[in-house]
Amino acid sequence: MLYNFCFWFIMLLLYSVIGYIVEIINLTIMTRKPVWNRGFLIGPYLPIYGVGSLFMIFFLNRYENDLVALFIMGTFFCTLLEYFTSLCMEKIFKLRWWDYTNYKFNLNGRVCLLNAFLFGIGGIIIVKVLNPILSWLVYLIPREVTICLGIILFIIFVLDFIISCYITNNLKINFSKYLHVDATSKIKKEVTQALKKNILLTSRLLKAFPGVSSANKRFKDFLKLFQTTEHEFFLLKSRKQQKKNKECSSDSVFDTNK
Repeated sequence: MLYNFCFWFIMLLLYSVIGYIVEIINLTIMTRKPVWNRGFLIGPYLPIYGVGSLFMIFFLNRYENDLVALFIMGTFFCTLLEYFTSLCMEKIFKLRWWDYTNYKFNLNGRVCLLNAFLFGIGGIIIVKVLNPILSWLVYLIPREVTICLGIILFIIFVLDFIISCYITNNLKINFSKYLHVDATSKIKKEVTQALKKNILLTSRLLKAFPGVSSANKRFKDFLKLFQTTEHEFFLLKSRKQQKKNKECSSDSVFDTNK
């Protein structure tokens, strides 16, 4: 039971990472500039692709030899998944995470005909090509290693999800300013910068969204504490560097006189 859970969770993450790579390549080509920040979570994965892939493997594998049926079913169910994922995330966070309003034949900006077509093609590739290869590769991993790896990755994923939800949910966003705007890249950029600075719960949205205000006083005081600490750290570091430079300068003058 535990092995099966870890096996399929690793598979879900693999498809989530593949989906992340495919999306940034696609957007980079379309926008003609590098795109790196995609997805709600901190890590380089998009769970919606993992969930969609596993759904097709579990329920559409029976259509493996009928490419037309596989294409139609993959198109329908993955488009449905994308629509309701967008709807639920917008209701929870009051924020549009992706938007296809500028695409032809879109439905409320949540899904579009182009993506639906690509989902159908993706379903064929996943069921016919990727799943046999990835399943075989994961099966090659020893059972104990698969369990340990699956548990570690699951803990990391859960922590990622909790942190992302906490930060985003504790900030009030003026949604009217971001109606029909894909805000994913901005949010991802902010949370990445925050982690690089080792400020785990800093506001990743304050710079990206001018109309953001913290949801409660405790959270606001928390941010001020980190900002003050960070400022004092860099001030102390600067003073130490100045002192070191003066000592080096004094030693240089002494050597010259000598």
